[in-house]
Amino acid sequence: MQAIPDARPYDAVVIGAGHSGLSLSALLVEAGVRHLVLEAETIGSSWTRRWDSFRLNTPNFLTALPGYQYDGTDPTGFATAAEVIDMLTDYARRRRLPVVEGCVVHRVFAAGDGYRVITSDGTLEARCVVVASGEYRRPRWPRAFFSPASGLEVVHSGDYRRPQQLGPGAVLVIGGGQSGAQIAQDLRTAGREVYWSMADRFSHIRRVRGRDSMHWWDMQGLLHRHVSERPDVVAGVPGAMQKARTAEFPLVSGTGALGMGSSISLLSMHRDGIVLLGRLEHLEGHIAHFRDARPQIREAVAGTRAEYRHLNDMADAHYASTAETPTDDARYLPEEVYLDWEPDASPRCIRLDAAGIGSIVAATGFDAQWPWLEVPGVLDPNGYPLGDYGVSPQPGLFFIGMYNLQRPSSNFLCNGGRDARELLQSILTHLDASASPPCNKVGLNLSFRPAEPTPR
Repeated sequence: MQAIPDARPYDAVVIGAGHSGLSLSALLVEAGVRHLVLEAETIGSSWTRRWDSFRLNTPNFLTALPGYQYDGTDPTGFATAAEVIDMLTDYARRRRLPVVEGCVVHRVFAAGDGYRVITSDGTLEARCVVVASGEYRRPRWPRAFFSPASGLEVVHSGDYRRPQQLGPGAVLVIGGGQSGAQIAQDLRTAGREVYWSMADRFSHIRRVRGRDSMHWWDMQGLLHRHVSERPDVVAGVPGAMQKARTAEFPLVSGTGALGMGSSISLLSMHRDGIVLLGRLEHLEGHIAHFRDARPQIREAVAGTRAEYRHLNDMADAHYASTAETPTDDARYLPEEVYLDWEPDASPRCIRLDAAGIGSIVAATGFDAQWPWLEVPGVLDPNGYPLGDYGVSPQPGLFFIGMYNLQRPSSNFLCNGGRDARELLQSILTHLDASASPPCNKVGLNLSFRPAEPTPR
């Protein structure tokens, strides 16, 4: 490995080599900012923690990084985790980004006019630090009382890979987000008996009028609309910004038998034999209590139908102003959009052993966790960054790549570097304003070697 050529401090250190960290690094290179990207594992390694059948929820044609736009042979398809890792690795090599892999950050704290970063490969100092390691760090377990019997196999979604990984018997999936819905489908497709404890989420429509729904959202500017531009935020509605930060994306899947993803239909899952349960209220031993699923299902169906009407109106407006011939893709619509469905009463209490349930998959999300970040006053009680859109109250500290940090696409591969470009301006402003040089770098033993560009 080629050693770092001199002992000067860095203008910036970016922690994390996912798509957000790499996007910012590419822009820092263009701006002539001397920096390093520190990655504890390998480029894009977080994508290795996905189940085998996982695919992106955004279509390939939207995938973009600064200076890169998908131009492959499957624009309407959805990339696998392995394909995402290959793309990010190739991107870093082509642009000769200064990524140091296998470098674990142990501590970050203020020192002099900048920050000291202590890593597994040594210590360095920088005028600013950017946290780009993502928020999906520590598995979150059910918020309800959760004390399963010792004989039950319990797996968090971050560790789930395939149905064969689980022991025999039926499976209880807890968690109604993207992971919970798709893992429930993955298990059922493999022939497992599945009970799914849902959350309050409605379904996004995968395709409407011949185009992926993300096309319509992108065309209307909603996918990348800054959270500060939301009508309720602009109007000053109390709590609107918090609502924007915590807004959940509706259920949708990049996996589908037709090759162009699929909507997640609660009615279809019910027809397929998945037992739909309400939110988990209490689980102790083999006894699990749930809310009545019917109010949740009714609300989800209403939300899905409203989503369809909204997307269909977008499509109507587009086709009314163009010579294009409108097409229809009814096969992608969730059944509850066009079929009336009054769900039966769901079980409120289940004895897991009597139901033959031998495994539980907790798809209950993750919490942000940066135990190495020893800078006070930069996170709220939930671990979310304070400050404005990734610019911390602590001068010279920045965040990027968190859900809804700046816009709905903030942690999506389709962001295209929008967040990075805005954050770059704040970084440059900080670097221009910090007139005095930071402390000397000490004990550094880092190295990297930019790979030669690969012919394309």
